[in-house]
Amino acid sequence: MNLNPRVKEYSSQVEILYSTKGAIEKVGGITMDGTRFTVNTRVPAGTAVSIQANGLAKPWADADTGTPYLTNHDVVTADVTTSNVVVGAWAEALVVGSKLNGVTPAFKTAAGGRYRYY
Repeated sequence: MNLNPRVKEYSSQVEILYSTKGAIEKVGGITMDGTRFTVNTRVPAGTAVSIQANGLAKPWADADTGTPYLTNHDVVTADVTTSNVVVGAWAEALVVGSKLNGVTPAFKTAAGGRYRYY
């Protein structure tokens, strides 16, 4: 029996939605490529990612040709880079542009009309 106290930090995530009207969640979420994200790091809600040819998500880069998504909740990456983490994603949504991470003009163009920015 382990009687040592455990300490866990909890944080509150930022609400990125302007409105829930018209919001469509990607069914099953997306799987983040563990080799593309820093180990033991919090990836905040509203982070721009793209789906690679292998079906895994990576942080958005302007040269990406994969399907762009926005994460819909905070997630902490795994202890090792060989572990992939599943996170929810918005397929379409009305979002607050100032609360997003990694969204560039190229992301907005690639996403087309799937996201509206307020």
